[in-house]
Amino acid sequence: MPTPPRCVRAAVLCCAILAALLSPRAKAAIRAEPYAWANVAIRGGGLVSGLVFHPTQRDLLYARTDVGGAYRWDAAHRRWIPLNDNIGHDFSQLLGVISLALDPRDPRQLYLACGSYLQEWSEPGAILWSPDQGVTWNRTPLPFKLGGNQDGRTAGERLAVDPHDGRVLLLGSSQDGLWRSGDQTATWRRLSGFPAAGLTFVLFDPRSGPDGKPTPVVYAGANNPAGPALFRSADAGRTWGPVAGQPTGLLIQHAELDAAGALYITCANGLGPNDVTTGAVWKLETSTGHWTDITPTAPDPATKDTFGYAGLALDAQHPGTLLVGTLDRWTRGDEIFRSTDGGASWKPLLGQSTWDYSSAPYVKTMKPHWIGDIALDPFDADHALFVTGYGVWSTAHARAVEHGEPTPWVFANRNLEETVVTALVSPPTGAPLLSALGDIGGFRHDDLAASPAAGAYTPPYGSNPGVDFAEQQPARLVRTHWGPTRGAVSNDGGATWKDFPTAPAAATAHGPGIAAISADGRRIVWLPKGSAPWFSTDEGATWTPSRSKLVSTTDWTTYGPVADRVNPAKFYIYDSMTGRVYVSADGGVSFTSTKTLAAGGGTLRAEPGREGSVWLPTPDGLYHSVDSGGSFSQVDRIESAQQVGFGRAAVEGGAPAIFVAGRIGDTDAVFRSDDGGKTWVRLNDGRLRFGWISALTGDPRKHGRVYVGTGGRGIFVGEPARP
Repeated sequence: MPTPPRCVRAAVLCCAILAALLSPRAKAAIRAEPYAWANVAIRGGGLVSGLVFHPTQRDLLYARTDVGGAYRWDAAHRRWIPLNDNIGHDFSQLLGVISLALDPRDPRQLYLACGSYLQEWSEPGAILWSPDQGVTWNRTPLPFKLGGNQDGRTAGERLAVDPHDGRVLLLGSSQDGLWRSGDQTATWRRLSGFPAAGLTFVLFDPRSGPDGKPTPVVYAGANNPAGPALFRSADAGRTWGPVAGQPTGLLIQHAELDAAGALYITCANGLGPNDVTTGAVWKLETSTGHWTDITPTAPDPATKDTFGYAGLALDAQHPGTLLVGTLDRWTRGDEIFRSTDGGASWKPLLGQSTWDYSSAPYVKTMKPHWIGDIALDPFDADHALFVTGYGVWSTAHARAVEHGEPTPWVFANRNLEETVVTALVSPPTGAPLLSALGDIGGFRHDDLAASPAAGAYTPPYGSNPGVDFAEQQPARLVRTHWGPTRGAVSNDGGATWKDFPTAPAAATAHGPGIAAISADGRRIVWLPKGSAPWFSTDEGATWTPSRSKLVSTTDWTTYGPVADRVNPAKFYIYDSMTGRVYVSADGGVSFTSTKTLAAGGGTLRAEPGREGSVWLPTPDGLYHSVDSGGSFSQVDRIESAQQVGFGRAAVEGGAPAIFVAGRIGDTDAVFRSDDGGKTWVRLNDGRLRFGWISALTGDPRKHGRVYVGTGGRGIFVGEPARP
């Protein structure tokens, strides 16, 4: 990567205002229909990577996530408020928040360090700054990438506000060194004195220096397993040196200073949240330089009890009282330990806890894991929270263990929806919505406002790339997953599932890919990863290879196959890598390439009630075929499209409603057409832009209802707003 410029001039943009600014031509051309939007309730579902309390304002708590932006806790209503829903398709990688910082002297100020990935294809990061606790935002682009959804994302915090001078911030990047802003994020320059490229945390010592001047003493953690991990500056970050006597061979996950001057650190032999096998907890008396190993219990490789330490929280009212959590303790299960004597002795909490699953029954089958962060309320020592790979647990009785009582935990994720959606279907009968999701399987939703009482599909088998139903037999469904045979069928509308008895070798070797079920429910066509298509007429008891030159290289929905919604013999596949469309007219026995359109498009969809009518969203626009993919015409005015779906017609017997996530003029939004694509109305505004839209479908039973699946904010349902 080229060396970034020493100073970066900010392009400070208010995202909410930009999202609302449309050209006069676009405003005049696109009518907006008022819509009511809400999340389809699952609750949690993804990794909450950090929790931060404000030290001086009661009940001011924030959560950051690896793919879904940041949230603020609404204590009065006991729910989370999403703060980054104004981020749309073009900036969706900013929904990976690697760090969150607060100004200790000004509770209004909120800063996010955003950016999801470090690979060549990823986008640079940015600082999002809000002067009003996340109501409005300014954006400062950065000349480097941040790994908000990469290894190390639960460490931190890497972004910090100087407690004596709120204009000063430090940012420890993922791989591009330590950066400083002296003008409240407007400009940034790299601090050449820091000796490592990657950092895990930055921590100001508020006991040093006077107000109004930069804090002189700063600690920082280096992502450098072979060398020192802890560094200290005594001149506000200009020069750095390793802290003497520190533990070796470990990275620091979290560091905190208490009022008595003790520095606590949790350590692991990797960035995490995976692949950690050892770790420790240490305390440094900063006044004397004396180190003490205060590890609650050490890993024991001989018994395969391997793990590290990550989560750390100090009691602001009682120096010497703290919580620490294990990381990757897969054999015995992760644990949180509590000490009231500076780590001289510890008591475990989770092994003696009770769990309230009522708000999200699916978590009954999930143990707490990836405890990358813990938070203690600075105003209430009984109020503690910890993160997991699927959400946040909270207790109002963190000190119960001191009295020999179990700690009661509540799954505190109301309005925090962080699932990654891979597919959505809305059958004409049965449950209104079924989903396929990353990590936690998928759900049958009979009530859109409640996390399903039955939990996720049983068994969920981790990530589910796809789900489909038979148009003429809606109770018959197929889904793909990462279980032993990579797929399952349901004959009761998704209430129960039966795994395929067998699977092609490519599916088990490389990945499940996508399967579709014919309109009459008698045939399944499957495109596993690393394979040509296969078909089955006996619910997966046997599989026959199709004749096709296509070989899938991905697991996700942009390939298909897709069943024609009228003719049981027709199936379609869109190869997003090449732009080629393939068609089968013999139930998957053979596939023939028909047309080549733009590569990189979304999911090809077949229109209900009309044989051979297929629609393809692409970066070049929305394309429609009425002859089973033999030819395509471009739909007027749609300049680019990510996803397309269908819902109930506006009038009985009319064309189905068409929903498109795409661009018309200068407007990126979700649109609806009730006349076959001739005219469109806009359904959302700049306050809700969904980030990355990964799935889209209308409801065949209620005109205007649409379901939007996202890449980190779960599932949204929208309906025309009542007057």
